[in-house]
Amino acid sequence: MGSEARHHHYVPQGYLRGFGHKKGKNWFVFANDLGTGRSYEANTRNVCGERDFMRFESKGHAPDVLEKELSKLEGAACQAIRSVVQTAKFESEDKVLIVNLMALLAVRSPERRESMRQSHETVAKRLLDLIFADKERWDTETDKLGDANSSKVSYEQAKEFHERAEYTIEVNRERHILNEFGVFDTVLQLLGQRQWTLYTTSGEYGEFVTTNRPVVIAYKEPEKVPPFMRHSPGFGLTETEVYFPLTKHAFLIGRWDRGGQTEVATQSFIAAANTHMMAYSYGQVYSAEREILHCDESTNMHWDAEFLRRFNPTVA
Repeated sequence: MGSEARHHHYVPQGYLRGFGHKKGKNWFVFANDLGTGRSYEANTRNVCGERDFMRFESKGHAPDVLEKELSKLEGAACQAIRSVVQTAKFESEDKVLIVNLMALLAVRSPERRESMRQSHETVAKRLLDLIFADKERWDTETDKLGDANSSKVSYEQAKEFHERAEYTIEVNRERHILNEFGVFDTVLQLLGQRQWTLYTTSGEYGEFVTTNRPVVIAYKEPEKVPPFMRHSPGFGLTETEVYFPLTKHAFLIGRWDRGGQTEVATQSFIAAANTHMMAYSYGQVYSAEREILHCDESTNMHWDAEFLRRFNPTVA
């Protein structure tokens, strides 16, 4: 009987290797933290992973069965990425596999789970505000618990605890996973309906990077959208485009109005694409080299390691 997989990657190692370099039998990337300004060389097995991230407790099944099944899809998709880069054609079965991987990456991340948890917590605490509004309502709600209400905590004690707000509301992992697969099909269909342009580069004048948010959806003209809405468009909105770096030498953009071709990426395109990816990331950027081609706030191009300081002026 095989050992249980416990360290789960929410961004596959096979995908990250496309942005790395090999040393012996291992693959490494430069992990760049936009928040702290720290940059370090890391083995791909040590980034974008968490213990038991996809562990699912279900009677009659091993808890890591989902992780193992998803690994098969991820492996096939990574092979498809290599095929697309080699042939410069984004089509047929390779396209289907890659779009499936994109949908999975779009709905699955620790940051997305934390956002969902915070939403649940906000709703739960507002409901508790109502319950603690008066003792009569508290008694009504606790009476509904029947025998399950074995607590000896008084209304006054419970209300005081709630008002201190020294607690959090948690959502179990299985609920997170069910929620992710609940939206997976919708995202998959919408990604599949877009028209995709494949941009390629030899790397001679710059390479693409990826992040811990590798699938990015953004407005084509964000200046026309209220600032508080710019970072949360839906995959079905027409005035949006989706970015997905395939490897350090290939980049996909999905639009509704045009696509279906392969183009050689200009240096300015690579710089703009990298800047977009960093701007929409969850703070982690992965690259094959320490120096990254990017743009500053004035759209001037740079090919250096100073992007950490430019994206976070507080970094020394």
